[in-house]
Amino acid sequence: MGVQMIYKTISTKLQHKLALKGNIKILLFQSIIGSIGYGMLFPIWQPFVLSLGASMSILGGLRAIITLLSSISSLIWGKLSDIAGRKPFIVLLYALRATAIVICVFAKAWPLLTLYAIFMGLSASFQQHNPATASLVAESVNREERGTAYSVIMASSTIVSAVVAPIGGLLEMMFGFNLIFAGCILVDFIGIILTAFFIKETLKEEHKGLKKRKSLLTEIQSMFKPEPHLRGFYLALIVDAFAWGLGSYILYGMLVKAYNFTKYQLGLLSTILSLGWGISQVPMGKLIDRYGRKLFLLISESTGMIALTGWLFSKSFMSFAILQIPYGLMISAWVPAIAALLADSVPMKKRGEAMGKLQAFRGIFAFPAPYIGGLLFDAFGFRAPILANLMGSAVAFTLICLLVKEAT
Repeated sequence: MGVQMIYKTISTKLQHKLALKGNIKILLFQSIIGSIGYGMLFPIWQPFVLSLGASMSILGGLRAIITLLSSISSLIWGKLSDIAGRKPFIVLLYALRATAIVICVFAKAWPLLTLYAIFMGLSASFQQHNPATASLVAESVNREERGTAYSVIMASSTIVSAVVAPIGGLLEMMFGFNLIFAGCILVDFIGIILTAFFIKETLKEEHKGLKKRKSLLTEIQSMFKPEPHLRGFYLALIVDAFAWGLGSYILYGMLVKAYNFTKYQLGLLSTILSLGWGISQVPMGKLIDRYGRKLFLLISESTGMIALTGWLFSKSFMSFAILQIPYGLMISAWVPAIAALLADSVPMKKRGEAMGKLQAFRGIFAFPAPYIGGLLFDAFGFRAPILANLMGSAVAFTLICLLVKEAT
């Protein structure tokens, strides 16, 4: 009995410390299951595109389509989730993402992947949380727990991805790409079931629906109009998104083309990145909740610049492996800091729309970046897109210093 009481006490305290309550438990489980499939997919996706005859500029172009459509659809799904609730759109976006993967199963040449890019973009779920899910997380915990909640979910995802990424590379070498695609389709189906039957809606009934009928033009204008107190925040993040789109979005493809990295090596790089990201994620979330959001945006951008500088002068697998650690630390600080700052800055009834605006503004202005990065690589080699990425990151750092403010 004494042992049971001790276990229960420790478990309760741990759940409190990690904000593991209600929906967060289900979302955590979803994150783990999803990462088993997509953690294997991430390191092999760019080699898959190249294996179908695509050039680096085509790879960048496909990534650009995903980015643009993710941006537009994020705005739409975010707005609609503020009206009808979070759950219906989370289910829909899982279905769209699974459809995109089904297309990969039947792709024999790269042009069909344009259709994949369209569905993946519409899902607003390519290596990101869609606005409905991001809003649901924010609304499932108290304000002072948001950084921790985002971090716990992301930490679980990245740690699982760290384990499965090299396994994905090995499985692809032995059995081909379709086994990985089947796993992704399965985990999305599980995500649909968990959302439909176990997640509780967080948008309160009094916030659902349109309070007053507005014209279509007025609705569209409001969707694309940034909140005055967040204009500096949006501008800094747009510049950041464009900068990192030039280099990091197509990094694995460039490593294959420039230095002949294997899919297994890419899997190991993904594992190291995920470990650096995942292990630091929960402590980072706690620090963000304690010391504020802006400080960690600056820490994130500066850590990313360290990784970029290293990429400029590296050619060996070992060098890139070491540099995945600061790259992972950059992500673990960045994602929960921007999500928490934005959630703090807007009321619940506008939160889904604001999350969608963030993705939309970043993507609409940054979507050409992967294509431009691919052109730079084709014309000047590996260092050109990385240098452009570094210069843009320095500009974003300056804008964060000058324009971003903590929520009051």
